[in-house]
Amino acid sequence: MGIILFLIDTSASMSQRTFLGTTLIDIGKGAVETFIKLRQRDQGSRTDRYMLMTSDEVGAIK
Repeated sequence: MGIILFLIDTSASMSQRTFLGTTLIDIGKGAVETFIKLRQRDQGSRTDRYMLMTSDEVGAIK
């Protein structure tokens, strides 16, 4: 069993649209959904656990 963490930026900049009209946050959500669906096809990965964290703070190393 693995634990997989997704960290998604939810700041205002993620509302930007790509040249196709999709927002960056929608692309991020779609990537997470696709990853999980593909991972669950593998018999050995079906017991994996997933964690989703979001952040809208400016990153800083302290």
